[in-house]
Amino acid sequence: MTVIVVASAAGVGFACGPALRTCIVGNLGSPGERGQGRCPRCSARCLRWSGPIGVIPTAQWGKCPACRSRDAPPPAVVELAGAVVLGVLALRVHPPLVLGAACSLAAAGVVFAVVDARTHRLPDRVVVPTLVVVAVLLATAGLAEHRPAPLVTAVVGGAATFTFYVLLGLVTGGLGFGDAKAGAVCGLILGWYGWEVVLWGTTFTFLLAALYLLGRLARGRAQRKSRIALGPFMLLGCLVTLMLVA
Repeated sequence: MTVIVVASAAGVGFACGPALRTCIVGNLGSPGERGQGRCPRCSARCLRWSGPIGVIPTAQWGKCPACRSRDAPPPAVVELAGAVVLGVLALRVHPPLVLGAACSLAAAGVVFAVVDARTHRLPDRVVVPTLVVVAVLLATAGLAEHRPAPLVTAVVGGAATFTFYVLLGLVTGGLGFGDAKAGAVCGLILGWYGWEVVLWGTTFTFLLAALYLLGRLARGRAQRKSRIALGPFMLLGCLVTLMLVA
Protein backbone atom coordinates (compact mmCIF):
# COMPACT_ATOMS: atom_id res chain seq x y z
CA MET A 1 0.00 0.00 0.00
CA THR A 2 2.85 2.40 0.83
CA VAL A 3 4.42 1.77 -2.56
CA ILE A 4 1.13 2.56 -4.29
CA VAL A 5 0.68 5.79 -2.31
CA VAL A 6 4.24 6.94 -2.99
CA ALA A 7 4.01 6.08 -6.69
CA SER A 8 0.65 7.84 -6.97
CA ALA A 9 1.96 10.98 -5.27
CA ALA A 10 5.03 10.99 -7.50
CA GLY A 11 2.82 10.60 -10.56
CA VAL A 12 0.63 13.51 -9.48
CA GLY A 13 3.72 15.64 -8.89
CA PHE A 14 5.04 14.85 -12.35
CA ALA A 15 1.67 15.45 -14.01
CA CYS A 16 1.32 18.86 -12.31
CA GLY A 17 4.55 20.06 -13.96
CA PRO A 18 3.01 21.79 -17.01
CA ALA A 19 0.42 23.60 -14.86
CA LEU A 20 3.10 24.74 -12.42
CA ARG A 21 5.30 25.94 -15.29
CA THR A 22 2.38 27.94 -16.70
CA CYS A 23 1.78 29.48 -13.27
CA ILE A 24 5.47 30.37 -12.97
CA VAL A 25 5.54 32.08 -16.37
CA GLY A 26 2.26 33.86 -15.56
CA ASN A 27 3.71 35.42 -12.41
CA LEU A 28 7.14 36.49 -13.64
CA GLY A 29 6.06 39.88 -14.99
CA SER A 30 5.92 43.06 -12.94
CA PRO A 31 3.04 43.36 -10.43
CA GLY A 32 -0.32 44.46 -11.78
CA GLU A 33 -2.68 43.06 -14.37
CA ARG A 34 -0.75 44.38 -17.37
CA GLY A 35 2.54 42.88 -16.23
CA GLN A 36 1.30 39.39 -15.51
CA GLY A 37 2.17 36.75 -18.08
CA ARG A 38 4.78 38.93 -19.78
CA CYS A 39 8.52 38.45 -20.11
CA PRO A 40 10.30 40.43 -17.36
CA ARG A 41 13.07 41.34 -19.84
CA CYS A 42 11.32 42.36 -23.07
CA SER A 43 7.68 42.58 -21.86
CA ALA A 44 6.52 40.26 -24.65
CA ARG A 45 3.39 38.27 -23.80
CA CYS A 46 4.32 34.75 -22.77
CA LEU A 47 0.78 33.48 -22.15
CA ARG A 48 -2.35 33.74 -24.21
CA TRP A 49 -5.99 32.84 -23.68
CA SER A 50 -7.48 30.25 -25.98
CA GLY A 51 -11.24 30.19 -25.53
CA PRO A 52 -12.71 27.35 -23.47
CA ILE A 53 -9.35 25.56 -23.32
CA GLY A 54 -8.01 28.16 -20.94
CA VAL A 55 -4.56 29.64 -20.66
CA ILE A 56 -1.93 28.13 -22.96
CA PRO A 57 1.80 28.74 -22.45
CA THR A 58 3.38 30.07 -25.60
CA ALA A 59 6.78 30.18 -23.89
CA GLN A 60 8.38 26.93 -25.02
CA TRP A 61 9.67 25.16 -21.92
CA GLY A 62 10.04 28.36 -19.96
CA LYS A 63 11.60 30.49 -22.70
CA CYS A 64 10.24 33.82 -23.85
CA PRO A 65 8.87 33.39 -27.40
CA ALA A 66 10.26 36.82 -28.38
CA CYS A 67 13.71 37.30 -26.85
CA ARG A 68 14.30 33.58 -26.06
CA SER A 69 15.50 34.37 -22.54
CA ARG A 70 14.81 31.68 -19.94
CA ASP A 71 13.25 32.59 -16.62
CA ALA A 72 11.16 29.51 -15.87
CA PRO A 73 13.03 26.27 -15.10
CA PRO A 74 14.38 24.23 -18.06
CA PRO A 75 12.60 21.17 -19.49
CA ALA A 76 11.51 18.43 -17.08
CA VAL A 77 12.98 20.14 -13.99
CA VAL A 78 9.59 21.13 -12.55
CA GLU A 79 8.12 17.72 -13.39
CA LEU A 80 10.96 15.77 -11.80
CA ALA A 81 11.10 18.04 -8.77
CA GLY A 82 7.36 17.60 -8.23
CA ALA A 83 7.61 13.82 -8.56
CA VAL A 84 10.53 13.51 -6.14
CA VAL A 85 9.20 15.90 -3.49
CA LEU A 86 5.63 14.57 -3.47
CA GLY A 87 6.89 11.00 -3.50
CA VAL A 88 9.16 11.55 -0.50
CA LEU A 89 6.41 13.41 1.35
CA ALA A 90 4.04 10.50 0.74
CA LEU A 91 6.62 8.21 2.31
CA ARG A 92 6.97 10.35 5.43
CA VAL A 93 3.78 12.37 6.05
CA HIS A 94 0.56 10.89 7.47
CA PRO A 95 -2.49 10.87 7.68
CA PRO A 96 -3.84 11.39 4.11
CA LEU A 97 -5.36 14.84 4.69
CA VAL A 98 -2.14 16.11 6.26
CA LEU A 99 -0.25 14.61 3.33
CA GLY A 100 -2.59 16.50 1.03
CA ALA A 101 -1.80 19.74 2.85
CA ALA A 102 1.94 19.09 2.63
CA CYS A 103 1.72 18.22 -1.07
CA SER A 104 -0.33 21.36 -1.76
CA LEU A 105 2.36 23.45 -0.10
CA ALA A 106 5.11 21.64 -2.01
CA ALA A 107 3.42 22.06 -5.40
CA ALA A 108 2.53 25.72 -4.92
CA GLY A 109 5.88 26.28 -3.23
CA VAL A 110 7.66 25.39 -6.46
CA VAL A 111 5.87 28.33 -8.07
CA PHE A 112 6.46 30.95 -5.43
CA ALA A 113 10.02 29.79 -4.82
CA VAL A 114 10.95 30.24 -8.49
CA VAL A 115 9.04 33.52 -8.79
CA ASP A 116 10.60 34.87 -5.60
CA ALA A 117 14.09 33.88 -6.75
CA ARG A 118 13.55 35.67 -10.07
CA THR A 119 11.58 38.74 -8.99
CA HIS A 120 12.00 39.03 -5.18
CA ARG A 121 8.27 39.00 -4.59
CA LEU A 122 5.70 36.38 -3.61
CA PRO A 123 2.43 36.72 -5.56
CA ASP A 124 -0.72 36.76 -3.43
CA ARG A 125 -2.66 34.87 -6.06
CA VAL A 126 -0.43 31.86 -5.41
CA VAL A 127 0.34 32.19 -1.70
CA VAL A 128 -3.14 33.07 -0.40
CA PRO A 129 -5.00 30.15 -2.06
CA THR A 130 -2.27 27.82 -0.79
CA LEU A 131 -2.77 29.16 2.72
CA VAL A 132 -6.52 28.55 2.47
CA VAL A 133 -6.14 25.02 1.08
CA VAL A 134 -3.60 23.99 3.71
CA ALA A 135 -5.73 25.46 6.53
CA VAL A 136 -8.90 23.69 5.32
CA LEU A 137 -7.17 20.33 4.91
CA LEU A 138 -5.56 20.50 8.35
CA ALA A 139 -8.85 21.62 9.96
CA THR A 140 -10.64 18.72 8.28
CA ALA A 141 -7.95 16.30 9.44
CA GLY A 142 -8.18 17.54 13.03
CA LEU A 143 -11.97 17.35 13.13
CA ALA A 144 -12.22 14.01 11.31
CA GLU A 145 -9.71 12.33 13.60
CA HIS A 146 -10.90 14.12 16.75
CA ARG A 147 -7.42 15.51 17.32
CA PRO A 148 -7.85 19.15 18.40
CA ALA A 149 -4.35 19.47 19.89
CA PRO A 150 -2.38 19.27 16.59
CA LEU A 151 -4.92 21.60 14.97
CA VAL A 152 -4.48 24.18 17.73
CA THR A 153 -0.68 24.07 17.50
CA ALA A 154 -0.96 24.34 13.69
CA VAL A 155 -3.08 27.51 13.92
CA VAL A 156 -0.88 29.04 16.61
CA GLY A 157 2.25 28.03 14.67
CA GLY A 158 0.95 29.71 11.52
CA ALA A 159 0.04 32.88 13.42
CA ALA A 160 3.39 32.91 15.21
CA THR A 161 5.47 32.54 12.05
CA PHE A 162 3.38 35.21 10.29
CA THR A 163 3.97 37.60 13.20
CA PHE A 164 7.67 36.75 13.34
CA TYR A 165 8.24 37.52 9.65
CA VAL A 166 6.18 40.72 9.82
CA LEU A 167 8.25 41.96 12.74
CA LEU A 168 11.48 40.87 11.07
CA GLY A 169 10.47 42.74 7.94
CA LEU A 170 9.72 45.89 9.92
CA VAL A 171 13.10 45.70 11.67
CA THR A 172 15.27 44.81 8.67
CA GLY A 173 13.23 46.24 5.81
CA GLY A 174 14.19 43.22 3.73
CA LEU A 175 10.98 41.18 3.96
CA GLY A 176 7.47 41.91 2.74
CA PHE A 177 3.99 40.66 3.58
CA GLY A 178 4.38 38.01 0.89
CA ASP A 179 7.18 36.45 2.92
CA ALA A 180 5.03 36.63 6.06
CA LYS A 181 2.11 34.89 4.34
CA ALA A 182 4.39 32.18 2.96
CA GLY A 183 5.82 31.78 6.46
CA ALA A 184 2.30 31.35 7.80
CA VAL A 185 1.67 28.47 5.39
CA CYS A 186 4.87 26.75 6.49
CA GLY A 187 4.02 27.44 10.15
CA LEU A 188 0.61 25.82 9.73
CA ILE A 189 1.91 22.52 8.38
CA LEU A 190 4.90 22.41 10.74
CA GLY A 191 2.74 23.36 13.71
CA TRP A 192 0.68 20.21 13.23
CA TYR A 193 3.69 18.30 14.56
CA GLY A 194 4.40 20.64 17.48
CA TRP A 195 6.25 23.78 18.53
CA GLU A 196 9.69 22.21 18.28
CA VAL A 197 9.07 21.37 14.64
CA VAL A 198 8.10 24.99 13.91
CA LEU A 199 11.35 26.14 15.48
CA TRP A 200 13.36 23.59 13.53
CA GLY A 201 11.71 24.62 10.26
CA THR A 202 12.47 28.29 10.90
CA THR A 203 16.04 27.45 11.89
CA PHE A 204 16.59 25.41 8.73
CA THR A 205 15.21 28.30 6.65
CA PHE A 206 17.80 30.78 7.88
CA LEU A 207 20.59 28.21 8.04
CA LEU A 208 20.13 27.25 4.39
CA ALA A 209 19.82 30.91 3.38
CA ALA A 210 23.03 31.74 5.27
CA LEU A 211 24.93 28.86 3.66
CA TYR A 212 23.75 29.97 0.22
CA LEU A 213 24.81 33.57 0.86
CA LEU A 214 28.20 32.46 2.22
CA GLY A 215 28.73 30.41 -0.91
CA ARG A 216 27.97 33.41 -3.11
CA LEU A 217 30.31 35.57 -1.02
CA ALA A 218 33.09 33.01 -1.34
CA ARG A 219 32.72 33.02 -5.13
CA GLY A 220 32.61 36.82 -5.29
CA ARG A 221 29.05 36.85 -6.62
CA ALA A 222 27.58 38.78 -3.71
CA GLN A 223 28.45 41.40 -1.11
CA ARG A 224 27.79 41.47 2.62
CA LYS A 225 24.74 43.67 2.21
CA SER A 226 23.34 41.68 -0.73
CA ARG A 227 19.74 40.59 -0.36
CA ILE A 228 18.52 37.16 -1.33
CA ALA A 229 15.00 35.84 -1.82
CA LEU A 230 13.88 34.02 1.32
CA GLY A 231 10.91 32.20 -0.25
CA PRO A 232 12.90 29.27 -1.70
CA PHE A 233 14.60 28.68 1.64
CA MET A 234 11.30 28.82 3.52
CA LEU A 235 9.97 26.06 1.30
CA LEU A 236 13.17 24.02 1.45
CA GLY A 237 13.49 24.41 5.23
CA CYS A 238 9.88 23.34 5.70
CA LEU A 239 10.23 20.29 3.44
CA VAL A 240 13.51 19.20 5.01
CA THR A 241 11.96 19.43 8.46
CA LEU A 242 8.90 17.43 7.40
CA MET A 243 11.06 14.72 5.90
CA LEU A 244 13.15 14.49 9.07
CA VAL A 245 10.52 14.63 11.80
CA ALA A 246 7.13 13.76 10.29
